[in-house]
Amino acid sequence: MRGFRTWGLALLLAAQAPSLWAATTGLKYISTSGDYIGQGLSQSLTAPAATVTASGGERDAHLSVTDPSNWWYLDFAAPVGGKLAPGSYANAARYPFNSPLGSGLSMSGNGRGCNTLLGWFKVLEYQRDSDGKVSKLAIDFLQKCEVSGPPLYGAVRYNSKFALTVPDVAAIAGADFGLIAGEAGTLDGSQSFGRKKGRLTYQWTQLDGPAVTLSSTTVSQPSFTAPTVPLSGASLRFQLTVTDKVGVVATDDVVVMVQSPDAPRTEISFHGDKGDYITGGRSYKFSPNNASIGFSRNFSGGVSASVSGDSWWYFDTATPTGTSYKRGTYKNAQRFPFQDATSPGLSLYGDGRGCNTLSGKFTVNQLKFDSSGNPTKLDITFEQHCEGGQPAAYGQVLLNAVPAATLAQQLRAARQRYASQAE
Repeated sequence: MRGFRTWGLALLLAAQAPSLWAATTGLKYISTSGDYIGQGLSQSLTAPAATVTASGGERDAHLSVTDPSNWWYLDFAAPVGGKLAPGSYANAARYPFNSPLGSGLSMSGNGRGCNTLLGWFKVLEYQRDSDGKVSKLAIDFLQKCEVSGPPLYGAVRYNSKFALTVPDVAAIAGADFGLIAGEAGTLDGSQSFGRKKGRLTYQWTQLDGPAVTLSSTTVSQPSFTAPTVPLSGASLRFQLTVTDKVGVVATDDVVVMVQSPDAPRTEISFHGDKGDYITGGRSYKFSPNNASIGFSRNFSGGVSASVSGDSWWYFDTATPTGTSYKRGTYKNAQRFPFQDATSPGLSLYGDGRGCNTLSGKFTVNQLKFDSSGNPTKLDITFEQHCEGGQPAAYGQVLLNAVPAATLAQQLRAARQRYASQAE
């Protein structure tokens, strides 16, 4: 608190604490130059001059704000499985096209809307009455059209005693995420903002969990290596403190869940060569931390998987007609489900891209089905070439499994240990 000036503290308290005056209903936004939605203008629309309606459920809220010259729609959603509750929601994508496990946000209206967006919102207050109707709401937010566009800052209130004030400063520590022990990770406070011109200062502090060493504690995106953890895993908690040029301070925190590489996990990861059409040469990794992942048997008796995250992906495999799906390597695969009867089927596609024809192979390292024939354990590695090209996509699909490569390392370590004991 030493960095506060008296009037800086007053501004922060006005933005984050209930005001002493009557309940407020309205929208206030500050659009910066070049922002498509607000057109660089700033407005404050309050009831009763403006009509504000609100609706919502446990995890989402929706508002409309209209007057003779404006009509605005605002949407806020927590990740699936969560509740819209006081707290910070980072890396929000355009509602309703956000990842099920990510937060959703949208301010649109007056004939304008973002195609895609990156944003943040902070719920100060959200209450519903016994009939499920929204009774109180207070949310501050930041929205950038097309992910990197000029920002629009806003605040919306519904029957709230929080002042209708757009925050001058916000610390945004990023969305919670997961890592495997030994992996490199990056904390991301880059969405943090100070609306007054001047550089923000950053300070990261670890609050909980096995100690790690950050590459720097005073940059917006420090890196670290996930620590060794027990088989049950462990969580790390970091606090971000930002200070603007006049000494106004804001804080936020982020939780990182670290899994042991020896623990079974569910994960779909893939990457591609430069020139590969499906991956575009990028790397992707999805787990229950950042996506909804489903597994099923397909009509060819093979195994399929689907990913619904910040992008959507589908993966299919099948053995030649008349053969059982079992452990082994399947070469000369063709595009599923158009493979001929003597060839295995394979396909990785999504995010608007798929092969017309393909060649490839996959290896089923581990496999287990329940009594209904549904997969309960999988370890599949694959390689796929579109249109007969040389560039390839490579990946691994895990369901409740320790990767075969990790198991092999464990076996070698055990063998060496037994050998040393015998000497």
